[in-house]
Amino acid sequence: MFERTLVDLIRGIRNHKKNETKFINQCINEIKEELKGDMQKKTVAVQKLTYIQMLGFDISWASFKIVEVMSCNKFSSKRIGYLAASQSFNEGTDVIVLATHQIRKDFLSSNQNEAYLALNCLSNICTPDLARELANDILTLLSTQKTHILKRAITVLYKIFLRYPESLRPAFPKLREKLDDPEPSVVSCSVNVICELARRNPKNYLPLAPVLFRILTNTTNNYWMLIKIVKLFAALTPHEPRLGKKLIDPLTNIINSSPSVSLLYECIQTCITGMSDHIPLMKLCISKLRTLIEHNDQNLKYLGLLALNNIMKIHPKAVSEHRDLVLNCLEDDDISIRLRALDLLPGMTSKKNIGDIVFKLLDHLDNAEGQYKDQIIEKIIELCSMGTYQFITDFEWYVNILVKLSQIQESIHGKLIASQLLDVVIRVKIVRAYSTRQMIELLKNPKLMSNPTEGGMCEVLYAAAWIVGEFSGYVNRPIEALEAFLQPRVCVLPSHIQSVYMLNSLKVFSHACAKANGDEIPSLHDDDDEEAEEEEEQNEITHEIVQECLEIIKSRLTIFTHSIYLNVQERACLINELLSFYSVTQEQGNNISKELISLFTEQLNPVGPKAQKKVPIPEGLDLDEWINDPKHQEPIEEDEDDDIFNTSASGHHGAHKKHHHHHRGGYDDEDDEDETNSSHSGHSSNNFNRHPIDIQRQKEERLRRQANNPYMLGGKVSKKLSSNNDPENIPVVQLTGDLGHLHVGASSNRPMPSKGGKKTKKHYTIDTTTEMPEGAKESDDEDEKDNKYKNDALSNINLSEPLTASDVLHTSRHRTDIIKEKEREMAMLAKKNAKLSPKSPSTANYSEVTSPEVAPAKKASKKAASATGSIVPQPTAKKSSKKPPATTTSNKSTQAVAQPPPPPAIVKKVTKTILDDDNFKITCEILKVSPNEADNNQVKLTMKVQNKTDEDMSDVSISLKNSPEQCVSIKNSGEIGVLEAEASTTHTELLNVVNVLNQELQFTLLASPSSSPSITNQLSITLPFSFFIVATKLPKDKFAEILQKSGQVSAMDSTKIIGQSLTMPLVIEKLSQQLSIEVVQAHPNGQTASFYAKTTQNHHIAMLVKEKDGNISFDIKSPQSLLNQILVKEIAQITF
Repeated sequence: MFERTLVDLIRGIRNHKKNETKFINQCINEIKEELKGDMQKKTVAVQKLTYIQMLGFDISWASFKIVEVMSCNKFSSKRIGYLAASQSFNEGTDVIVLATHQIRKDFLSSNQNEAYLALNCLSNICTPDLARELANDILTLLSTQKTHILKRAITVLYKIFLRYPESLRPAFPKLREKLDDPEPSVVSCSVNVICELARRNPKNYLPLAPVLFRILTNTTNNYWMLIKIVKLFAALTPHEPRLGKKLIDPLTNIINSSPSVSLLYECIQTCITGMSDHIPLMKLCISKLRTLIEHNDQNLKYLGLLALNNIMKIHPKAVSEHRDLVLNCLEDDDISIRLRALDLLPGMTSKKNIGDIVFKLLDHLDNAEGQYKDQIIEKIIELCSMGTYQFITDFEWYVNILVKLSQIQESIHGKLIASQLLDVVIRVKIVRAYSTRQMIELLKNPKLMSNPTEGGMCEVLYAAAWIVGEFSGYVNRPIEALEAFLQPRVCVLPSHIQSVYMLNSLKVFSHACAKANGDEIPSLHDDDDEEAEEEEEQNEITHEIVQECLEIIKSRLTIFTHSIYLNVQERACLINELLSFYSVTQEQGNNISKELISLFTEQLNPVGPKAQKKVPIPEGLDLDEWINDPKHQEPIEEDEDDDIFNTSASGHHGAHKKHHHHHRGGYDDEDDEDETNSSHSGHSSNNFNRHPIDIQRQKEERLRRQANNPYMLGGKVSKKLSSNNDPENIPVVQLTGDLGHLHVGASSNRPMPSKGGKKTKKHYTIDTTTEMPEGAKESDDEDEKDNKYKNDALSNINLSEPLTASDVLHTSRHRTDIIKEKEREMAMLAKKNAKLSPKSPSTANYSEVTSPEVAPAKKASKKAASATGSIVPQPTAKKSSKKPPATTTSNKSTQAVAQPPPPPAIVKKVTKTILDDDNFKITCEILKVSPNEADNNQVKLTMKVQNKTDEDMSDVSISLKNSPEQCVSIKNSGEIGVLEAEASTTHTELLNVVNVLNQELQFTLLASPSSSPSITNQLSITLPFSFFIVATKLPKDKFAEILQKSGQVSAMDSTKIIGQSLTMPLVIEKLSQQLSIEVVQAHPNGQTASFYAKTTQNHHIAMLVKEKDGNISFDIKSPQSLLNQILVKEIAQITF
């Protein structure tokens, strides 16, 4: 059969443009057959599948075959398999675990090209399981001498850390070592990995600052590595202020001399981040950025504007000197350059130049299109509204600017302009009269209704209508305003705008009535506008004007009472009823203008933009609790329970209800609810025992009410009942006077406009207060931005803590090796227990406790018992020394195997608080590892240092002050460095105690607070002497020999414990547990015992303990009296 090669496949796809998918599916069927052949055919098939996968087809069904090709010994096939795996494998690929062993095998291949393939593939397909299994192998590759493999291994480590964060702590020391590698490319790879890690938690990498600084100053031509190091310093300098001072000179040299623009840009960014207080350096950066902005290359110009924007946030005055340069960038053909120039304008704006900048932007607005036009509009409003209109000196000028912006069609900022109009008019009282007149003109503008889409520029009409209605006391031509409100083309506007039109037309009419009757309007006395007063005198409102206004409203309101929008229809019907009532009262000679105006005299203040979020939840309110538990709600059947709309089962009540509804022209929700409840409670029995005629009559009555109800949509209504379309009979439901709070205006943090050219200068007062609910929180915690890597496991790892036993990389072993190791351990344990098991319990003599060395029997048993320090009962001299029968030994061995293993050796550990003052609290954990080793005098100290102050501490260090004759430091965690306020860290010291009789360790704590003099504290740590006592079993003859030799135990001291009712067995137990002093011989009367121990430096300790009447006396002999005094103190501290 003819088999296509990759070239044939590509040629065939190009020749089948019309049926490409069909041809590829045909090729896939052929490839499936080829995958069943030999390795050569599989290799070609996988190669073609790789190309097909690049076209968007799924090849996950061939994952197992790809793994087979990866394991091929032929390099050409292996390369194709690794490429296919890199292209198609992901975390959901099941067979990816099968590639683990093959990748590990290729790591160690003699052909380094195969190692390249494995490392490159792992970087693409790394999963958490692969990272855990191969982390140790990658760490092993860091010791290779092959530079090309080493570079790739270091780079792959970053992917390992991302997928398996627990590997960072054990692997980081080796990664740190590569910063000192003589090969620059290896150092560059290490810097790259550390730079990426520092983005997540920069504090972890502050100890690397000296090494990175050395690399920065010694590297000259490796610009890529310099860029990474400079970016790394940009992340470190905010956490270490001293680092910025050291970087000033090298960064200045790079900025002045480097030909690399990318390196120059990163140096400037680092200066902005950590050295913004150094003014000469900032001026140098700005001068270099000006050179970039003036360059012909658009990319350099963009970078210059971007960096200048970052400087503007810190030093706006320094950037404002280059205003002309930035404004010239607005003429650039590249829109991205123009947008970056717009971002710089807020930092260059002031009261003097805001007018020029806004007019400059308005000129650009005439020729702008699309997104750039919207950006200019948004930027104009941002400049003018900054700092609650801090740059605006003429608000009438700003209102004119907003009106001019509203004339621009095809903009998405209609709501933004509307919010600004509302905010200005509410905050600045003196501009209300002028704004009201401008808004009437805006309402008559037909351009704003040409595109009546919600969210478009027609949203400005919402603000215009609201302003005219809310401040209609300044409207001296109400007929003009009402004609603008009720013009027929208003019906094309969105419903929320129409509803505002309706309500505010009533406000205009109410104020006109009040003015015509000479009633006082409170809102007019709040402001002092001479122009408004002059216009009011010229345009006096008479009763004839009020009557004409009434006729205009009645004649044009009909179209809105039949609106398709329910909220518009509701307000129109409300106005219609109020005006009808007004006409009736006028005919009766009553004047209700005061009552009408009283509906709208409540003053509205700006509401805080976050007021709703800050409303506290009342005590006892559970928002998750059901108001009405659905489990206790009875289901309501539509056909059987039609009577729930009736007042009662009584015919009298039904007739009364019918008459009541006819009189009001509607139905009362409250009455219905009460009566429904009563029907379900007291008269529930009648609901199921009524005559069918009564049920049918009540059903017809309910359908008639539904037909007349304007709020009822749809329903089972007959034609007869729905034929009554008389507008006079449409019921109107009375609305409550409280319509709720209106959220108006933009955020209080939004900026405002500048000064215009007015003949008479006015004094503007801006109301900057905002209303907040009672009990609102003052903090803005809800606005704090979460850190990008806050919940990242890699960023939560602390590299400053010393490595523990758990910080070990996972090592995979074959299950047969694990089984064999367990079998060996069990065999050794059984053999050991067999040697330690007693011969016969009846032959033991417990009155004299001796060492196994005394018994003449088996040497193997002696060694085993001596090694474990166990107390083994010895046979008496009268017993025969013959060996027991083999069967007995076998039985004992079998019993020994069944016994549980002995407990592991306990590591001695003590925790103490060595310092607790106003500045620091230090607790120290003293650890003696392997306490049973006689030649081990090493002690590990782990000090937890806590900064109790509210300021950062720098140069924090703890140093050992003991002389080398007393104690030597083997290893420590180094200088602590910076310790933030109320933070804590750990400092570790591994010490070798040269003189065990010197228990006092002296340390010096140094620290430099950020705003206080340096701190120096002397720390003293007393080591427990039990750390240096070795439990030793000694027979009584050797014990007597030590006592007789002169010089070995020449010094003697005594102590006594009185009044604790102690017994000799308790003393033996406590001395063995707490001081590791073992009993040599105990007298049968139980009142006297001799003890022996020795120190790790072979000091003999002999002790005679006597008990009398509950009092215990200790006679101690040792080579030195100092040792005796130490033992007396230790015995006094024993808790019996």
